[in-house]
Amino acid sequence: MNGNISDAVIRRILKKLAAHGVYAEAFAENTERLTAVFENGKPDRLENTAEQGVSFRIIDDGKTFFGFTTETDEMSLLDTADALLYSIKNGGKDIAFGNPVSVGNYETLSRLSAEKKISIISEMDMAASVDDCIIQKTSKYMEIIRNTRIINSLGDDISQSLNYVIAHSIVTASDGKEMQTAVISDGGAFGAEVARNMDFASIGERAGKLAVQNLKARNAPAGMMPVVLGSKAGGTMVHEAVGHGLEADHACNGTSVFAGRMGEKVASGLITVVDDGTLKGKRGSFIYDDEGTSAAENVLIENGVLKNYMYDRLYAMKEGRNSTGNGRRESFRYRPIVRMTNTYIKPGKSRPEDIISSVNKGLYVADMGGGQVNTVTGDFVFEVTEGYLIEDGKIGEPVRNATLIGNGPDIMTNIDMVGSDLGFSIGVCGKEWQNVPVTDAQPTLRIPEITVGGR
Repeated sequence: MNGNISDAVIRRILKKLAAHGVYAEAFAENTERLTAVFENGKPDRLENTAEQGVSFRIIDDGKTFFGFTTETDEMSLLDTADALLYSIKNGGKDIAFGNPVSVGNYETLSRLSAEKKISIISEMDMAASVDDCIIQKTSKYMEIIRNTRIINSLGDDISQSLNYVIAHSIVTASDGKEMQTAVISDGGAFGAEVARNMDFASIGERAGKLAVQNLKARNAPAGMMPVVLGSKAGGTMVHEAVGHGLEADHACNGTSVFAGRMGEKVASGLITVVDDGTLKGKRGSFIYDDEGTSAAENVLIENGVLKNYMYDRLYAMKEGRNSTGNGRRESFRYRPIVRMTNTYIKPGKSRPEDIISSVNKGLYVADMGGGQVNTVTGDFVFEVTEGYLIEDGKIGEPVRNATLIGNGPDIMTNIDMVGSDLGFSIGVCGKEWQNVPVTDAQPTLRIPEITVGGR
């Protein structure tokens, strides 16, 4: 099936598993991670690691039974399948088990040479040195080569190879009393032919400048005010405050503010939200999801009206729907669950400069960090990592330590201007202790009133 894994053994096991459920699946993975790190002006490490394993899954009567092994000999595969069948016979549900994780070092040819990697992270490190107040710099470049194969009881046999390039710059600035840290990332689902043309130095420079800017900025004012979310903010709002609530496991289990609202107006008529795993080169893109379903463009909210949820195979079966290509897993060690891919708000017709000039006094959010969202109520708190005052319709001085506090559906309903631009940002989405690569995007948006937390 993959490397030294026997196809005949896998198919024999699948036939055995399929007799105990409406769906059976084998998932094999071989992933290589090639990493280079520069720390404070010096090469820190070059790491080449690889791992492989196989998982089995059965869906029966709305329940998932799952097991995996990192040992791919015939006896280990048969033992894993037998343990899975034992859990079914004893009424188990969503049980995961497997051998201890075994990750070993290995020698391999990288998509970019070691010398090129060192050159990239050296450029990032040097470019981050924009001011004497910078006390810490970390530059990281990573290539991930993920090879997977899915064989299931429906007759599918799908192999896929995905290449990811990710670059991070983490910079801390201090004046002796306070510290500010900035993180800038870039990358996507592509290989060295694209990576060679990336401007890695600008990643370090942007991180350095933002850390220094936030160190010298005054604290943001607090209170209710108009907020303009710039396209550079990259869609954190739509991902967290809207996207998770549109995942079928939340919506169908009643743990989403959008549950049972199909066909209802849930946002401003200016808002169309799409999840699209087919976008070329984006970090959340693929040909097939981790269940063998083709990636697709899924319109979730159209002109403010809720049109669809995102489904994996399990919830599609439960609801009598088709999977939307949103069944994803971090690795063979995890069962697939409903996850976003590339989620974005479609551009509108307003010019970004007109949106900014329409606000007399407020906050311009150029970039957002993490936050917390309650999918049941839609309430959220987001960190603003790069913000500016808007004064007399113009972007003014930078501010720091701002947060946005509100309710996702309320904010989506109240947005009254949508820009003609579109900005993307990459990230890693965490859910049920699994992390998967995603991309978020949005145009410039105006929120006429939202609570801004400051100091």
